[in-house]
Amino acid sequence: MAVLTGAEYRESLKEFSPEVYVRGERIEDVATHPLLRQTVNHVASGFDLMLEPAMRDRTLVRSPLTGDEIPRITMHIQQDKEDLTVKAELTREISSQRICTGCMSNMLSVTWAMIHDIDATHGTDYFGRYKNFIKSLHKSGHMIAWCMMDPKGDRSLAPSQQPEPTDLRIVERKPGGVVVRGVKLHTTLGPGAHHVVVVPCRALSEEDRDYAVSFALPIDTKGIKMIARPSPGPSRDTSMESPLSSRFLGVEALTVFDDVFVPEENLFMCGEWDQAVKLSLYFSSLHRQSKCACSAGHCDLFAGAAALAADVNGLGMKVSHIRDKITEMMMTAEAGFGCSLGAAANARQHPSGVWMPDALITNSGLHAIRSTVGRHLEHLHDIAGGLVATMPTEADWNNPELRKYIDKALRGSAEYTTEERLRALNLVQDLAASRTTGTILAFTVNAAGSPATNQVVVRRLYDLEKRIRYAKEISSIEM
Repeated sequence: MAVLTGAEYRESLKEFSPEVYVRGERIEDVATHPLLRQTVNHVASGFDLMLEPAMRDRTLVRSPLTGDEIPRITMHIQQDKEDLTVKAELTREISSQRICTGCMSNMLSVTWAMIHDIDATHGTDYFGRYKNFIKSLHKSGHMIAWCMMDPKGDRSLAPSQQPEPTDLRIVERKPGGVVVRGVKLHTTLGPGAHHVVVVPCRALSEEDRDYAVSFALPIDTKGIKMIARPSPGPSRDTSMESPLSSRFLGVEALTVFDDVFVPEENLFMCGEWDQAVKLSLYFSSLHRQSKCACSAGHCDLFAGAAALAADVNGLGMKVSHIRDKITEMMMTAEAGFGCSLGAAANARQHPSGVWMPDALITNSGLHAIRSTVGRHLEHLHDIAGGLVATMPTEADWNNPELRKYIDKALRGSAEYTTEERLRALNLVQDLAASRTTGTILAFTVNAAGSPATNQVVVRRLYDLEKRIRYAKEISSIEM
């Protein structure tokens, strides 16, 4: 049972009893709680999507470790250029429908490469343990939650220099394993996972060696607590409002490790501080390639919503400024996707077998597409009109006494009913004038690292000296 159906995934959550809190209250049943509804539905619908006949030849692959059929997006270790290309295609397609693809295969792949490096440098035997963990995922079909980002505290100080350390670290080494303590941030969809996978998030010094730790554990291991921020969508059922966020997206969690024991067989890094930087480097290559495709999908979603809004308003693409704004969204989508494909075409194979996309292309492309999202949200408002922020609510529409007034007053194009117009405008409202808007901005600006980190990688990799040499040759300046 390496590929779960949505229903099987929901049932599998009942096998675990994680310590999860939402709005200050302990959640007893992750699978059914209304504040986790979108999270569970998002993951479950992703499993069902993989099994659709039109999708499964791309979404499913054969595990080289177990021979089982497994989901490409969530648990495949990416092993050739085709993996990178198909992943980019799927990421764009899925993100254009539900914002987040849940691409945990990236996280498993960069960890695979880092652990391989640790063994090669230090003569350790972590890689075999990690392979066993991956095999268990491929057999069970279980989901992981990715725990990478530390709180960092005073960012001018190293982890070991913090007056009150909160970053995850080893606090005790004992026979058979270690005890860890600290916090990880930004655990996307965390309560809907079966296991947590922990990695370091930045370069470390020898003084920070206790912070160089990586492991995997079941989500309900004693001492692991998730404090989850509710998803941006409504907790109530809706049929018109919030058409995207009422069904998809999910919680973000602050994950606490309160003196958690990690058995030796689950430990993949233990003090090898000199290798911690590798994770960030590989992440900047492989995950940001996905993020280019993901952001392209968001542009596709904006373009579709904008065109539909223009249509229900009776204007369509006939008006030049509307046509120009939607064309800009189209071009940005193609440019971001092109960078994702270009990075895949220019990929290089890591000694572990993982293929790493061209980091110069991924970081440049991602930085460029990120800068457009605010303008595209502005375009959505401009094209759809002020009703996005002022139209009556779904409850008003459902009141028979009020509907007759709304129906007459808010009729748009004769090709659509008033209800259809309101549904289209509610999608724009969900995207551009809601809590979901903030989530989209956060995904665009900070997911996969901030814009500043894109610039750091490009400055490090771009061969500027070569271009200066060419300029000198053209200018007849002696070198």
